[in-house]
Amino acid sequence: SSVWMGKLISKGRHEREARVVMLGLDLAGKSTLLYRLKYSQAVETCPTVGFNVESLQTPCCISFTLWDVGGQSSLRASWPDYLEDTSTLIFVLDSTDTARLPEAAAALEEALSHPSMAGVPVLLLANKQEVPGALAPAELVERLQQGQLVGRRWVLRGCSAHTGQGLQEALAILGELLRGPEQSSPYPEQPL
Repeated sequence: SSVWMGKLISKGRHEREARVVMLGLDLAGKSTLLYRLKYSQAVETCPTVGFNVESLQTPCCISFTLWDVGGQSSLRASWPDYLEDTSTLIFVLDSTDTARLPEAAAALEEALSHPSMAGVPVLLLANKQEVPGALAPAELVERLQQGQLVGRRWVLRGCSAHTGQGLQEALAILGELLRGPEQSSPYPEQPL
């Protein structure tokens, strides 16, 4: 039956590790998030020149490689090099850096406008939620340009790379996004 064929095909699709790319401005906390997810502890990091990459697993046991790409403005020109074959994009926002939110939104828009990103789901992580005065995820949503997010699956969640708050939930959501829309997801298209 076609249902059985569909299951077979989707099972085969996950034989290769999913490729997840994590972008965001410099100092948003991407590398700290990567190593918190990998080692479950806070690791001191330096600004990334180039990329870091680790193999990880979601709670529902989907394996994926997570590419953490440097976010300094001089490095953003290389972002398209990492976007081929992306299964899901994680974009990290610094919830405390309101001055650079427009810059972060523009960087996200530009990444999503890349041809290979058509239809790729997005997990937006509002990092540094533990810092007093951090913008709540709902406030961040209102301030983002949503042009390139329209029509694709995306979720925004607050988290803290420093304390680990929200990261298990973020991994679970990532698993849903990696699984694809054909298996109904408990997470709405919109983040709220």
